[in-house]
Amino acid sequence: MKAELKVRKQFILDIAKIKTIRKITRAKTDTEAINKAMDTLIADNKIRRVLLSIKGKGNIKDVYGRCQS
Repeated sequence: MKAELKVRKQFILDIAKIKTIRKITRAKTDTEAINKAMDTLIADNKIRRVLLSIKGKGNIKDVYGRCQS
């Protein structure tokens, strides 16, 4: 297992946002909630980059006639 480098930082954060993130992620601590939120954002960014890289590549037929291009 790869060792993770961790550092102590101080931030001024909106407590309501932290509470919301804790609820969404079901985290037990603020640190866990913020780590999960950052992991989610990093994963979403990777997915977005992949989707943008394949945009326009392929031939998807609109069998329901929703696209009027």
